[in-house]
Amino acid sequence: MKLFYENGAALVFCSILRLFSAQYFKFQTSAKQGGFAINKVMFMNFSAILNAAQLEHASDVHVCADAPIRVRVAGRLKILAVPILSHNELSTWLMAQFKPAQHEIWLAGEQVDFALFDQGSGIRVRLSAYMTTDGIAVAVRLLSKQAPSLAELGAPEFLEKLKPFRHGLVLITGATGSGKSTTMASWIAHVNKQDEAHVVTLEDPIEYRFSSDKCLIHQSEVGNQVGSFSTALRDVLRRDPDAIVVGELRDLVSIELALRAAETGHLVIATLHSASAVEAISRLIDVFPSENKSFVRNVLSSVLIGVVAQRLVRCNTNVNKQGRIATYEVLTANAAVKNLIKEAKENQLPAVMQTSAAHQMFTFNQHYQKLLDMRLVMEAMPVWTS
Repeated sequence: MKLFYENGAALVFCSILRLFSAQYFKFQTSAKQGGFAINKVMFMNFSAILNAAQLEHASDVHVCADAPIRVRVAGRLKILAVPILSHNELSTWLMAQFKPAQHEIWLAGEQVDFALFDQGSGIRVRLSAYMTTDGIAVAVRLLSKQAPSLAELGAPEFLEKLKPFRHGLVLITGATGSGKSTTMASWIAHVNKQDEAHVVTLEDPIEYRFSSDKCLIHQSEVGNQVGSFSTALRDVLRRDPDAIVVGELRDLVSIELALRAAETGHLVIATLHSASAVEAISRLIDVFPSENKSFVRNVLSSVLIGVVAQRLVRCNTNVNKQGRIATYEVLTANAAVKNLIKEAKENQLPAVMQTSAAHQMFTFNQHYQKLLDMRLVMEAMPVWTS
């Protein structure tokens, strides 16, 4: 790629390797306060990469500058048979995608997360761009055109019965890439078809877009429509919401505000990174200083509705072409669970989950055994680390 400057304006000429066809980058530039802004016209080899990944039934794509492009298929990485992108090609394309605020984040040396709809392939993706010792890297998650139904996910009955008018806190938890955002989006799609409620979402980035049906749905993206999760959680209570969907509880302030919103008569559904339902409870409490933990336990025990934890496991490809399926565990806040949380006895929660099917509770092992019995998975029971 070469840049030519003349009278404050820039002409950007991109020489990009073609993939499969004549798809390539084309950029238009215009002068702006002595610099230049890039307006993109999307004829991109990125579209061809996404098309190739989709043909492989990949869930993720890893694009690294000057290195083979890899895709995740059935939980394993494999090299995609497409040309390598240079540092300049990948950098130029990223700069064209970033919003001004994202440019600032990138220049500060931080990771940039965003989502986009690729016109060339017709695929919506979530991207995380970051720097490594080898140069630029981008992790790309391929998204469905619309959120799958809860039934298609095999999601717990607990979520199907969860109404947006209920007051309290629901956590959807799991490791990075375990499908938490998809599960949350599926719940939104579910209530949108049957409940007359106001659902407000705070996401980073927005992965699935919704049109209001029976529900009035308002989506806001951190870094775009709102500044931060914490700021948005303070403001959202003035919008007359029934349900508040929070993309991620990241810090003490956002957790504290989510608990407060649940206390004041709203349904709050939020994701959290943890390996299990019980660990989610401990992690949420451990964020607070020691002197506040007792108070937080009391609040949490009063507002908690339930925790849905999930993990992806390998399955038969005739069940899911991507070769992975979600396995779940559910902790619901009955009287026994509330008391154990108050008394700091989380170590006893797994036993309650194993014996409380009547309260819609079950563990990962119990759910995986059910998947085995249904022949949805063929591998022996995983050894869960927690």
